[in-house]
Amino acid sequence: MQTLDIVLVRHAQSVPPGTPGWEDRDEERPLTDEGLRQAQELAFELEPYILTGCYASPYTRAVQTVTPTATRRYLDVQPLDDLRERRLAGTLRDDWREVLAQGWADPGFSAPGGETGRAAQLRGMRVLDLLRTRHADGGRLLIGSHGNLISLILQGLEPGVGAEFHLAMPMPAVYHLQHDGIGWRVLGGHGFASADGRN
Repeated sequence: MQTLDIVLVRHAQSVPPGTPGWEDRDEERPLTDEGLRQAQELAFELEPYILTGCYASPYTRAVQTVTPTATRRYLDVQPLDDLRERRLAGTLRDDWREVLAQGWADPGFSAPGGETGRAAQLRGMRVLDLLRTRHADGGRLLIGSHGNLISLILQGLEPGVGAEFHLAMPMPAVYHLQHDGIGWRVLGGHGFASADGRN
């Protein structure tokens, strides 16, 4: 197998959860005007990278974040359902920070209607393996997803990643992963030095 690089992107600033009119439509929450500007800036930031494919969570905010970069490369944004955000609970909760903290402390915990951290992490790692199989000839892929899921994927590769890392992750955030034909490793990204002491 040839080397496969992944540019893994947390979506840009989006309409906050619980905003009137969006309470029950989390999948459709779009980027704000600032988030749309950030997505355009991301396209310029990633201009030096040769990209061979683009995938994203089907959620609107993730697709909108990577679309300007993909458009500049004449790439289609291919949705992958398993890149969706981890659902903490069946309904929006005021104590979501406590639920999140408990989920990081106990990977098998989930609030009613939610997904455990362990299940979400396995789902995210399966996506990486799927893309590795799909792109056996290598290349560099742009992937749009969500903060909680990305943090769990990173933790699967670097155990030092935890709740504090996740809560400090900006919107957008960019992480670089690589599969050298043997296994995945994290090359770096926003705040990554604080997670494991490396640059």
